[in-house]
Amino acid sequence: MSQDPTVDDLSGLLELQQTDVRIRRIRHQLDDLPEQRELDEAEARATELTRSADAIRVDLDRVNVEQRRLEGEIDVLRQRKDAEHTRMYSGDISSPKELQSLRAEIDATERRISQHEDELLEVMERLEALESGQTTITEEFDELAGRIEQLTTARDEAAQGLLAELAELQVVREKQRSGLSDDLLARYDERIDRYNGLAVAELDDGMCTGCRIELPVFEVNELLDGPPLGTCPQCGRLLVVPA
Repeated sequence: MSQDPTVDDLSGLLELQQTDVRIRRIRHQLDDLPEQRELDEAEARATELTRSADAIRVDLDRVNVEQRRLEGEIDVLRQRKDAEHTRMYSGDISSPKELQSLRAEIDATERRISQHEDELLEVMERLEALESGQTTITEEFDELAGRIEQLTTARDEAAQGLLAELAELQVVREKQRSGLSDDLLARYDERIDRYNGLAVAELDDGMCTGCRIELPVFEVNELLDGPPLGTCPQCGRLLVVPA
């Protein structure tokens, strides 16, 4: 069974709580720096641009495949038309009916070539639009990369003093924790995140300084008759009870 904490233990626990509050406040200030907010926005935009660029690359690959397919089919159709022309005027065909049939085949091939060329024109227009979009995204991304670098430097400069104070507090915090028992630290750590960084409070004139609720007289009397470190019956925080 663990012993009740001493006056020094309770003082050390409250000092640790004060240090953690200051550390939490500095971290909030670091997260809320104007330079950090601008940096977050710039990095979010860079992520959007990367997604857009990836989508355009997929579309470009698909359109390039379509372009090559149409160009290949047009080439085959033109070769067929040339062969049909050669055959038609070679003199080998004398039958008017056969010549008429060949003329119809040539006309059909020319129509297919024209249709494929129209489709190819549309594909090339889509390709041009995609390449233009890709160029625009690349230019914005390059400009944004420079902006992110500037904002990172500005953020680091603005945060320098806070980071120095934070480093000092971390050293102080480790020293304070080393002076407390494992049992006391376990009880403290178990509550620190649950209660938004405020794990331990004091009973002050019948009120918990953590939840700011004035306790009924019978609960105050129970706390005063109990151990020097109790638990607030309202919020559940550790509660330092005056002797």
